[in-house]
Amino acid sequence: MPEDLPTAWYVAHTKPRQERTAAEQLRRQDFEVYLPLFKVFREPGRRRVSATPQSGPFAPASDPALTAHEPMFPRYLFLRPTRATQSLSVVRSTVGVSKLVMFGHQPATLADAAVQAIRQAEDLRETTDLVDISPYQPGMAVRLRDPALAGVQALVQAVSADRVTLLLTILGRSQTVQVEFGRIAPL
Repeated sequence: MPEDLPTAWYVAHTKPRQERTAAEQLRRQDFEVYLPLFKVFREPGRRRVSATPQSGPFAPASDPALTAHEPMFPRYLFLRPTRATQSLSVVRSTVGVSKLVMFGHQPATLADAAVQAIRQAEDLRETTDLVDISPYQPGMAVRLRDPALAGVQALVQAVSADRVTLLLTILGRSQTVQVEFGRIAPL
């Protein structure tokens, strides 16, 4: 980055759920933009079970995408000019931006080292396994959502990248079964 450009980042407050729109619009205006995203467990919606022989409560998942990326700081993003003559005044009228965060009459800034630390945390979270971000942990009580076994309670024994191993009692006997994440819900 040239010496006459600020190394600090400015903070923009966005409209609700408009972080990505604001980031794209600011990039189009030639700002350097950083929107930290956080990998999170995404609760799958109910899936329709087909009538094929492989279907049923313990069939393989048809949608393996169980993660999503959400803004690490909802309604905030970081930006900095790419030219020494670039004005910050256009930021407040950018689509998706509510305002530039100010301290008195001065725009709020964040040191480049702090942004780099946020990037490292984001990278670390991105390489995390689904097991580590899953809301289901061993020993947790859950209930089955599948229509055939709806409401049956079980204990989580183990969590893998795409399935949960449960201990449940069926007809008076303890059984260990593996189910996909979308087939259970916390109690």
